[in-house]
Amino acid sequence: MISKTLKFSLLAVALCSISFVSAQERKGKKRANPEKLFQKLDTNADGSLSLDEFKDKKQREEIKAEVIDERFKALDQDTDGALSLEEFKSRKEVTKKERLQKRFAEMDADGNGTIDMAEYEAFMEKAEKKHRGKKRKQRRR
Repeated sequence: MISKTLKFSLLAVALCSISFVSAQERKGKKRANPEKLFQKLDTNADGSLSLDEFKDKKQREEIKAEVIDERFKALDQDTDGALSLEEFKSRKEVTKKERLQKRFAEMDADGNGTIDMAEYEAFMEKAEKKHRGKKRKQRRR
């Protein structure tokens, strides 16, 4: 039987490897400047984004309307029906928070609000399998 220390060490190495590969993949992607994107979406140049302006760009990217409405409401912190530049910039934090909540829910298999070592190990094994599958697909191309 493998000792707990060795299991944990292997798990830590796997996690670091996945994190490193993900970081390298993201490094190549260029992110849009939020100010420029905001100006592009603000078609009437009034300094705020209406829901219609926000939807217009997203519809072209084929995102469902209810997802757009939810995202807009989450960003519209003062609930005035328009996004200021500052509210628009906060989208990264909102998205990051949503992603963390989703990941935690995936890891918390029994839904008790905590993640034990067995749940963590199961999640990491699943992530490693998924990562290996992506690498195989990339090699086939």
